[in-house]
Amino acid sequence: MSIPIGVLSKVNIQEPILVNWAVVVLIPVFIFYARLSLKVAILILVFSAICVVANYQISTIANLWIVSVVIFVIAWVFQFYGHHIEGKKPSFLKDIQFLLIGPAWILDALFKK
Repeated sequence: MSIPIGVLSKVNIQEPILVNWAVVVLIPVFIFYARLSLKVAILILVFSAICVVANYQISTIANLWIVSVVIFVIAWVFQFYGHHIEGKKPSFLKDIQFLLIGPAWILDALFKK
């Protein structure tokens, strides 16, 4: 979960919640969403912050790697099962950008007024 010490010697951050690869990856992801919609970008940022904190909490009681792989596999099984029921191929097979559009679409639908 954490970034190796050699990489961190350039930055003086010691917080374990901030010192992980998820936070590094969230920077370009947030920029991507901010270009689409500031509202969706803020929702994604809040959701991501909750996920980072939850990951930290999980890592204190279990092996985060194993828990993450199990969740990943279960989520993809349901993803493909849903597409099978729907009768449509997943859009991200045509364009990888759709992997980032899906969460934005879900959050926009959840918080639409």
